[in-house]
Amino acid sequence: MLVRALSLVLVGGCIAATACGGDDDATATPTGVGGSAAAGKAGSGSAGKAGATEAGGTGEMAGASEGGAGNTEDPHVARGSYLVNHVAACPDCHTPRDDMGAPILDKFLSGAECFVQLPNGDCLNSRNLTSDATGLANFSDDEIKDMIQNGMAPTADGGKKPLNPVMPYYVYHNISADDIDDIVAYLRTVPPVEHDVPADADSFTVPAAANPVDPATIPMPAEDFADQASALRGRYLAGVVGVCLECHTKHEDAGSADVIKPENFFAGGELFQVGLPNNPVSANLTSDSDTGLGDWTTDQIVKVLLEGVDDEGKGICPPMPVGPMGAFGGLTQDDATDIANYIKSLPAISNQIDDMCSFPPGQ
Repeated sequence: MLVRALSLVLVGGCIAATACGGDDDATATPTGVGGSAAAGKAGSGSAGKAGATEAGGTGEMAGASEGGAGNTEDPHVARGSYLVNHVAACPDCHTPRDDMGAPILDKFLSGAECFVQLPNGDCLNSRNLTSDATGLANFSDDEIKDMIQNGMAPTADGGKKPLNPVMPYYVYHNISADDIDDIVAYLRTVPPVEHDVPADADSFTVPAAANPVDPATIPMPAEDFADQASALRGRYLAGVVGVCLECHTKHEDAGSADVIKPENFFAGGELFQVGLPNNPVSANLTSDSDTGLGDWTTDQIVKVLLEGVDDEGKGICPPMPVGPMGAFGGLTQDDATDIANYIKSLPAISNQIDDMCSFPPGQ
């Protein structure tokens, strides 16, 4: 069934409030921490995801993150926490895992070494996002925002260097001013964990930051869609601050200035090599009735997001962060409904995607 291919990635685009990767250049920056929030994809194609760890488990981590944060009663911190932990699923990329693939909760958001490994052994490391000096403590708010939205990290000599687009800053470029402020406010409250993430291999270096997505090219809801207001809210959640657009759009070849192109938005086809017998390919989310989700109801899509099961009661394979133990299990009912309505409203694109694996819930 198509919904079993509904695989919003946790491990491909480094779904993080900053970027993936370590960078020694930033360690001496006067306003920056010991290590940058740096790098990402090996180019911009699927190969950059090779060897990434299995995803999942944001639900396990959310309690630790939200309970351990500073002033979560502050509405701005609370909003930032919600976006980081449940919409963008940052902990799934930025929390190290044990040998069984389970998140190490006392190292929450402290960065994962060799998060992406190429066949030659070269590694990309996800950045420490905690409030430690080896994390984000010494970066200014503007520097953090520049990494999140523009893919530029400060260097020790006072300059800047481009981040590799495993970190989808080209999508996050369009996050609203209020939400980016709230994300930074929340990250300031994340308990410090000392972890000086090593520099990435040179093979992950890029000559320039990827081009940001032009917000005008993010599909609008079909004109005849009934609940336009809900779908428009979902457009922001799925196409800007969340990861649906990045994960459900086939990436261009490594080195392309445009990582994803409008003609392919939400039509699926991105491969995620997560170590399963049949590595998943992201589904076509458009309203095409033959190759997309045109026959799915809004309630069925919401059930996938919140409960992690399809219409046959089967679980969704990694790296889809769904269900009670996944990031999206913490979405509010309203936000899950808005995302589902937006998906239902997407203009149809014909793109046949091979089915991915599924399994009984709980296995």
